[in-house]
Amino acid sequence: MIKFYRILGLLALLLCFSACGIITPIVDSIVSPPVSNPFRELADVQLVGCYGNSAAATVELRFTVTSHSNLITNGRFNNAKFAARGKAYTDSSNPSVEFVRYHPSDVVVKVRQIPDYLVQFDRIELQWYFNSSYHSGSKELLVFYNVPIVWQ
Repeated sequence: MIKFYRILGLLALLLCFSACGIITPIVDSIVSPPVSNPFRELADVQLVGCYGNSAAATVELRFTVTSHSNLITNGRFNNAKFAARGKAYTDSSNPSVEFVRYHPSDVVVKVRQIPDYLVQFDRIELQWYFNSSYHSGSKELLVFYNVPIVWQ
């Protein structure tokens, strides 16, 4: 019975800290930016990060894709559009990736001529194709929202 009251007391303390804003910065840094995945029934998408090279004026968006199906063996990501501060930046690298079921595959999309004063992209859109038969076309896009840029 004493353990129950200790746990209840700790929960009350956490709620108090949360209400006072003491633990909010820690929680906010753990939560990933939102992702809109049109193929969530076929694959999971997880943002790794967005990394900038100020000397080269380039940024790399890194994420993983984990396939849930033996039918999905490869993918291609096209026509990336990076939006920040009302301006659009495009990419022409169109990376291709091999998928192994339930194993995360790394995807890197690189965009050039990005000013190093940008701290985040408001929206990043990608068209993607699985096995050249399943594709999102222009209607359904893989979209990342509010992605911070880590400059090196």
